[in-house]
Amino acid sequence: MSIRAWLIAFVVAVSLLVGAPASTATADEEGSLAVRIDGLTPSRLSAGATIRMSGIVRNTGATPWTSVQAYLVIPRSPFESRDQIETAIEDGRSYTGERVVDAGTFAEVGDLAPGAWKRFEIKVPVSRLGLTGAGGVYPVGVQVLATDEQGQRSNDAVARATTFLPWVPDPAQPVPAGLVWPFTPTWRPADTDLEQIAISAESGQLRHYLDAARATPREARTIVLDPSLLDELARVTRPQNLPEGVDIPESRAAAVKTWLSDLRALVLDSTTWIVGYARPDELALSRYPENAEPLWKRVDEATSQSLVDYALTGSRASWPTISGTTLGMLEDIRSRGDGPVLVSRQSVPDWEPRLGSVVKLETLNGPLPLLVNGTLPDIPGTETPVTLRQRVLSNAALAALSRETDPAARSDALTIVDPNWDPGADGGTLMSQAVTHSGSGGLTRPVTATDLLRTAPLSYTGQVPEEVDAESLSASVLDRLATLSDIADRYDEVTIPAQRTDQARDIASLLSVRWRSEPALLDRAVRGETSKLASALDAITIDSPSTITLSSSRGGFPLTISNATKQPVLVGLELTADNPSLDLDDVEPVEIEAGERHTFTVEVDLEDQTSSTVTARLATDSGATFGDPAVFNIRSSNVGLIVWVAMAAAGLLVVATWARRFLGRRRRRNEAAAVPATPEDDDE
Repeated sequence: MSIRAWLIAFVVAVSLLVGAPASTATADEEGSLAVRIDGLTPSRLSAGATIRMSGIVRNTGATPWTSVQAYLVIPRSPFESRDQIETAIEDGRSYTGERVVDAGTFAEVGDLAPGAWKRFEIKVPVSRLGLTGAGGVYPVGVQVLATDEQGQRSNDAVARATTFLPWVPDPAQPVPAGLVWPFTPTWRPADTDLEQIAISAESGQLRHYLDAARATPREARTIVLDPSLLDELARVTRPQNLPEGVDIPESRAAAVKTWLSDLRALVLDSTTWIVGYARPDELALSRYPENAEPLWKRVDEATSQSLVDYALTGSRASWPTISGTTLGMLEDIRSRGDGPVLVSRQSVPDWEPRLGSVVKLETLNGPLPLLVNGTLPDIPGTETPVTLRQRVLSNAALAALSRETDPAARSDALTIVDPNWDPGADGGTLMSQAVTHSGSGGLTRPVTATDLLRTAPLSYTGQVPEEVDAESLSASVLDRLATLSDIADRYDEVTIPAQRTDQARDIASLLSVRWRSEPALLDRAVRGETSKLASALDAITIDSPSTITLSSSRGGFPLTISNATKQPVLVGLELTADNPSLDLDDVEPVEIEAGERHTFTVEVDLEDQTSSTVTARLATDSGATFGDPAVFNIRSSNVGLIVWVAMAAAGLLVVATWARRFLGRRRRRNEAAAVPATPEDDDE
């Protein structure tokens, strides 16, 4: 086909791909129809095939629809590259293709009351479509026409869904293909509905998602695990820890335990990448690096400890948000290690499929591997296992065409699955067809993300945004989280047994990107956790008098620590004096039971000082201080030498006094004996 012909075909296809303008019926807010494709054969077109498409049409509105019909739509010419498909998908003004209206080629669905649904099936031989043939990917879909309750029937589609059908010859070498299954909490971080989570793990989205991942062949399966998911689900299995008013039946809790066991077995049996606990807001930590180091320490601690608790292993990886990746962030990530980073097309705008899903980015700290989510943009209709299978096969077909024209191309069909997606009860088997050699008819071969990392990926030399408009956690929140982390360190060191594991996970959870949309609730949670720990530490106090008087320059005095908390603590005292010449020994930590007091005897030597102001602080085993200090004055009466001198002087004075009296009496007696007696004396 000539270039001119291809250009004409491309323009026609672009004008036909996505869907019709909204009809007057779809503009009616009281009524609407939805359609999904859950069956399509063949998965790859050929000249002699018959396209069989099936699915469900549902009335999601409050008014009835009548004479509902489902039509196959497909363009006559295929797309040859992903660029063409993406351009067409982004053009929301166009159809999927030409509507096939020949008798017997469309489905009569009938009437649909509000809330009702019916199945449809369309069969159209490829020979009746006039397709130009092999060499690309055909968008194919279903359009629904119907009559509304006013009797109006537009020729525009009321509902539509789209998927893809590749028509390519068998490649010389099969294209690497695989599925990446991220496991992370997808619900709101606050006000979590544990009952709904339990139901999801028992028989809903979580159960279906896990089963589909298990059905993917091991050699084509990559698991990306956020360990916080395990803790979130484990909460449901502990009745004693459930919030008031939440009652999880024993059978349902048992189903959650089974889910956790199955996930653990899957992780151990797969190529697994472990991302930071609760997916921390890496954009915020890069924007406001003042507190990044202690907070990353908490994330790493929480991640490592959770892996130990669940006996899991895996390669460390990073997973920023779709629109929250900057060059500075990637530099920061590389400075902490060389693990791979999951990024979106927005983060590497110059990325081309020919480079492959895994590329390396040269940073100041060395090469950094990037796993690019190169999936096609959203298309009309609900994603089903069939449409995902077709998306993988179509990517593989386009990759095969790219490799044929460019021998240096690394194009592949590695596909990252949305963790919010519900593949249904039996979706895994269908999807696995796209990533195996036999299931794809020789088009693909299974591969993991790690396999692609080992093949010396090509370098990405394009642009990476310096700044992005995405919101992140604020600098003030990171400040408060850093303060909380410091208080938690003191609490962990003091309490017996230490609560370090739980504290690290609690703080890491508050760093999650899931809090971005709920800043007020996050602020309340951080303040509440800080207040709780600070109050616990404040319950440990020092009792001391304001003044202590020693009988000499050297002596001991008592200090008492009171533990008013509900658990044992290990705490000591740091003693400092305002007089630098006074040396006080710190008091080694001792264990004090909950509600008990412990009195220490502190020895001090004032030497020639008469007084000094002393400050006593509570201290942990590592020497870190906390709490309100006790400040008191120590005085010495200093009577030792003075008293003895005074006593000696007093003794000498007494002796002297006695001596004077004794000598005086003797003198007076001697004088009296020397005087002669007179008559008067004799008369007396």
